[in-house]
Order: sequence, then structure tokens, then C-alpha cells
Amino acid sequence: MPRKGTLSNIQYFDKGKFWTVDTCFYSIIKQDQFDPFYIFCYLKNLDLSGFDTGASIPSMTQKTYNSIKVFLPSLPVQQKIASILSAYDSLIENNTKRIKLLEQMAENLYKEWFVRFRFPGHENVKMENGMPKGWGVKRMAEFCNVTDGTHDTPKPVDDGVPLITGKCISNGFVDFDEAYCISFEDHESIKRRSGLSTGDILFSNIGTVGKCCIVDYDREFSVKNVIIFKPNDILKTAYLYYWMMSDSMQNVFSTQTNGASQQFVGLTFMRRYKILVPEKNVLFAFGERINPIIEQKRYLHKINQILIRQRDLLLPRLMSGKLEVKP
Repeated sequence: MPRKGTLSNIQYFDKGKFWTVDTCFYSIIKQDQFDPFYIFCYLKNLDLSGFDTGASIPSMTQKTYNSIKVFLPSLPVQQKIASILSAYDSLIENNTKRIKLLEQMAENLYKEWFVRFRFPGHENVKMENGMPKGWGVKRMAEFCNVTDGTHDTPKPVDDGVPLITGKCISNGFVDFDEAYCISFEDHESIKRRSGLSTGDILFSNIGTVGKCCIVDYDREFSVKNVIIFKPNDILKTAYLYYWMMSDSMQNVFSTQTNGASQQFVGLTFMRRYKILVPEKNVLFAFGERINPIIEQKRYLHKINQILIRQRDLLLPRLMSGKLEVKP
């Protein structure tokens, strides 16, 4: 449990050994009376900011934790509630593992074809100038259209269109929970300048540089502080995305940052950067192999979003006793 810093960062460990530093507390639960996972979920459901005792850094004391009153039904009911919530977490965790496995499959295929040059039919292709014959090198602006999001800072509104920035890109997807909304008028203005389409790639170029995601434009949103890569064919998207996510390119991005106070990769740099361009048949064959993997990742991510919303809706009702649970 947090002692200083982010007070919502409560963790649950039920396997193996662990140790704590002086910025957190730990608890030992009397399991003959209380279900540990139930207690964890109850604390996660609380807004601990109301218990903050820090002056400049959010802080909790042992005395404050001990003073928190917990709704405690019978142990069998606690265990039933814990079982319900744990089932959601298990499904989410399994889907997350599947997404990581799919991502690893795609990354390995990229390396096999475009790093080791063992693509289908490579045995019959000669090497010229360190690359397969028929392949070439182009500047990024020749390979696809490269633009960026708005440079303005639209005012937040309660009901509007999400404004996505680099911090909203997480694990290859857009996290809309990290975004704030802007007016429909501001969105339309941004859309005229840098409208998005399915298959575009968003690249975080300010702050945490190098985070990428493929756009699935199934809802309206605008972008700021990102570079947008717009391939003219969806089959090019897969190659470009895994090129950008490759270890070699991530290293390039980290060493080319030129921001004074924060990391920054400029639009001009990305437009001028030279990229290996395979023959069209190899490029499209890779896209046909990878796109089903991308679609499966996208499907599992959407399922996880639904599970998370359902769990988060259930959590306060179960913890308050408003939703009756029988052991």
C-alpha cells in the first residue's frame, strides 16, 4: 500500500517473496476472518486522496490506514465477491498474455524477413549492395505521407471529442481514458489539417519518444504532439509499424532526440529518414501474413476494454453491499 506518491497504486501479491521500500506499507491478513483479495479490491475502490496527510507529496500514515472502516460481510460472501472479481482479472490477464504472444510472433516474422532476409523465395534472390536485388532505399516522405497533429492547445470541454496525445499511446493501442475532450468545432478544425484513417500510424514524438499504434478509426478523435504516418495501402502499414517498433529504430529515436527540456523527434527528421523498401510482392505478402495478427490483437484488446468496464462497474456495487451476493 502506498505511503508516499501515487496513492491509488495498491498492489496484491499472493505468490512468492517480496520486499518493500520506505515509500509503501504492507499488510498481513488474518485469512481465517478475511479474504485478502476482497480487502485489496475494497482498498482499490476507495479514493485515498481524501486521506492524504502530505503537504507537497501525497502521503498516507499507518494510523490513517488503521482508521479506515471496511464493509465486511461474512467470510463466505467475501470469498464469493473475490471470486467474481478475480475471474474478470484472470480473463484480462490471459488476453493480455495472448496479445504479447501475438506481438512477439509478428516481431519475429519481421526480423526473419527484413533483418535476416529470409523471406519466402530468398534462396533465388541475389544480394546487391547489402540488400536483396530489387529492393531499395527511400526517404520516409517518398514511402508514405508524413504529417502531425495540431500544434494548438484546444480548451477542454465536458462533452466533446477525445484529444489524443503521445501519453495516450500505450502498448500499441490508444488509451482514451488518458485523453480529455475538446469541442466538436475544434475537432473539425484539426480534422481538416490532420484527419485520421484506419491504417494510419501514430508516433509519440514528444516526451516519451517512440511509442506507436495503428489507428483503428472506429470513433472520432483528434491528435496533438504525435507524428502521423499515412501509408497509401493498408498492407504497407504492417511493415512500417514493425520497422518503427524494431530495436534498431527504437535506438535511433532515443539517440536522435533534440529537445532541450524533454525528448523530441522532429517532423523534418522523420520525413527525411531513409527506410529500406522491399519489393512490392514481399511487402504485400508480409502485410497479408501480419494483418490477421493485428486484427486478433485488436479484438482481444477490445474484449479487455469491455471486461475492465464491466469489472469497474461491478466493483463499487459489490464493495458497498448494494449488489446482493450469496455464498
